[in-house]
Amino acid sequence: MNEHGLPVVIAACLAAPAAYLGALAAINGWRRPGEPPLIRGAVPYLGAALPFGRDAMRFLDGLRAEHGELFTVFIGGRRMTFALDPMAVPALLKAKQLSFAPVADEVVDLAFALPKVREYAAIHALERASKDFLKGAALSPLTARMEAQLDALLPEYVDALTPAGQGHAEADLYRFIWDLMFAAGTDALYGQGVATPALSKAFDDFDQAFPLMLARVPDFIVREGIAGREFLVAPMAASTGPEAPAQSEWMAKRAEIMAAEDPEFRGRIQVSVLWAAHANTIPATFWAVAHLLRHPEALAAVRAELEASEGLRAGDRSTATLDQLRHLDSAIRESLRLSSGSLTLRLAAEDCELELPTGRFRLRKDDQVAIAPFLTHRDPEIFPDPEAYQHDRFYVEKGVKQFFKAGKRVPMPLMPFGAGVSMCPGRFFAVNEIKLCVTLLLSRYDLELVDDGPLPSYDLSRVGLGIYPPSQDVRVRITARS
Repeated sequence: MNEHGLPVVIAACLAAPAAYLGALAAINGWRRPGEPPLIRGAVPYLGAALPFGRDAMRFLDGLRAEHGELFTVFIGGRRMTFALDPMAVPALLKAKQLSFAPVADEVVDLAFALPKVREYAAIHALERASKDFLKGAALSPLTARMEAQLDALLPEYVDALTPAGQGHAEADLYRFIWDLMFAAGTDALYGQGVATPALSKAFDDFDQAFPLMLARVPDFIVREGIAGREFLVAPMAASTGPEAPAQSEWMAKRAEIMAAEDPEFRGRIQVSVLWAAHANTIPATFWAVAHLLRHPEALAAVRAELEASEGLRAGDRSTATLDQLRHLDSAIRESLRLSSGSLTLRLAAEDCELELPTGRFRLRKDDQVAIAPFLTHRDPEIFPDPEAYQHDRFYVEKGVKQFFKAGKRVPMPLMPFGAGVSMCPGRFFAVNEIKLCVTLLLSRYDLELVDDGPLPSYDLSRVGLGIYPPSQDVRVRITARS
């Protein structure tokens, strides 16, 4: 190398990192005065998407240790400000500068191919109907329909898995619950016979691709998921038509509201309800059952409660009876605490400044603000020994148990269903579905896990979407009780 070549090489080596850092700053941005700490990530545009996608809880927990309870992360071209102090949740939910509607509209557009959904005249009436039919006394008929479906399907499914001449069946627990809850829930909502193997397959394909759709990956990567979604549109549109089978009161009301809308809209908006009805309820039911089977003391406590219930002995599985099962309720809440990966998101409608218990900070228009309940769920000050399953952690004879941090009551210690205007309207029905499935299974069958090992880990690819499915299935033995 000549005397002029070495400086050129050195200059090039110095220029490459400088160019990279310049591109990172130009694309992923700078922190402005008054804003939370900014984590730009290592890749232009993608930012911190890769470590966040691998294990969001571990990643955010590490950032909290370094930056405190409030910081902004650049992820996939978007600024996301994480507010992790559980005491700050009420202030964030009440902040008028933050809106949920744009977040919901984006999900409906990306996942269900329904752009500008707010322009449809029926949308607000549909939202009101959900609130009217999915709580209180109005929920009882739908709960009864779900019980009837599970009551009929459960023995059929177990018998189909039982070899001739044997006294027990074996099944993959997640697959068993997936098939049972999808069929029972779909027919309870939309009418007898709507759930078919083809509908189940299409939904499964769509649901598997759902996280990637929201991540805006190219269509060719999620073509099976798109094909599944498009298959669902026609039968879901038919569920609102004049030839629809006898459906739930809620679905009948939805059909009435959408009578003037075109079939394409009716089908797609019903697909969104189908997804909301099953995507989290099914894995939540799996974890509720799996934890009971793995922990004998929990199973014994719940069994004793079921056997002592006068309502259950009389064949009454109404909402009122289910609400009295306090040990079961606690066990379900505990499994939700451990398996929930939901994020509660809002969008800044304008440049603004917010004040939280952790201090004042500035946001830019279109910044996302995220509450990450799964970190609160594992806060050892709120939930001692947070990684352990304790079936009675939430047990109280009446009301809801309170939890504290630094001597102050935590306003919302458990948030598997979101919060505020984005709280899932179907949460009461979902809990009833889980309780129905557990009570019927335990009343009629003895179940035991075939393997003695620990339960599987969580499928972390669905961070932000609700309840994590298991990373793999577990084998279970099912024997009819005398």
